Amino acid sequence: MKLTGKNILLISPEPWDHIYVSKHHYARHLAERGNLVVFANPAGNRWQVSDSEVAGLQVLDYPKFVKGLRKLPSFVSQRLIKHKLLQIEKYCALKFDIIWSFDNSVFFDFTLLNTYNISHIVDLNQDFEIAKTARTADICLGNTVQIVDRLRINNTNAHFINHGLNQGVEKTPLNIKSDHLKIGYCGNLDIPYLDWDQVQSAFEELPNVDFYLAGNCEHNLEKIQHKNVTHLGKLNASQMASFYDEMDLLILCYLSDDYPDQLANPHKFMEYLATGKPIVASFTSTYADLQEIQMSYSQKKWLPLLKQTIAEYSTWNTQELSDKRKAIAKDNTYPKQIKRIEKLINEAHA
Repeated sequence: MKLTGKNILLISPEPWDHIYVSKHHYARHLAERGNLVVFANPAGNRWQVSDSEVAGLQVLDYPKFVKGLRKLPSFVSQRLIKHKLLQIEKYCALKFDIIWSFDNSVFFDFTLLNTYNISHIVDLNQDFEIAKTARTADICLGNTVQIVDRLRINNTNAHFINHGLNQGVEKTPLNIKSDHLKIGYCGNLDIPYLDWDQVQSAFEELPNVDFYLAGNCEHNLEKIQHKNVTHLGKLNASQMASFYDEMDLLILCYLSDDYPDQLANPHKFMEYLATGKPIVASFTSTYADLQEIQMSYSQKKWLPLLKQTIAEYSTWNTQELSDKRKAIAKDNTYPKQIKRIEKLINEAHA
């Protein structure tokens, strides 16, 4: 099967107006390959289908399933899921060839559906009906070894597909000026996985370094009140692309000792690699073998490693290492990931 010329219903746990993440990028790139893609927002209270800014890509709002769907007997929930798909097809005036689901809280049982069914898990919080979804899917995809291992328990046709890289984003310069080394972090500063002990120690023990933090921060503002810390707030995609360009070094500092599975493959790691900039990261198992980055294998070693990298900055900021980091990211663009998935589909049914 070729992933071109198909009618695809893409089930997303985030709406189309959410900041674009993997589901949105897959939808756009699948449409650009000549598929007709319907991006299904999380179920709500109305029927509506609207065109997106991408040719061949529509956005669907549809009413919620029956309350307590997941608690019903399988023979009942299977029929209700099939009924919902038939309703969607009638409303969209389409017959779908593929259901590509990133959400196992709704279309979690494909048993009665006459479609090719893909269960694609890119978030560990997608842990609603993972066994039933995996068992009834035609193929399962995950972006960490840990996720794939869980999927494979119920479906041997489960495969690792890394995060995709979104290319071609126009840049809006931020014009960040500093006479010091500029260290950047981009991400939600309110998530529970940040290692604030290490990060705040870095602020205090590296007074001649300027830290720039980009992302939402409503609950941890008191933790970033340091003279050498600038909070840029939440950036859009074009500002974020410029932010990366204007930094000298990028950091990830998570509680990886306590949450190794949840932190096995944060999406920003691919974005970081694409910049070519030196990276100092807490343990991230998906990239543990990379020689082009600095990674601490325990949290207490993260700050010493950051200090060492700063002292050896010229060693880690060579053009050769920069090119290697960029090459890793460019090998994982969304068009390349879709080609890999297409190959996996065809190999499984050869």
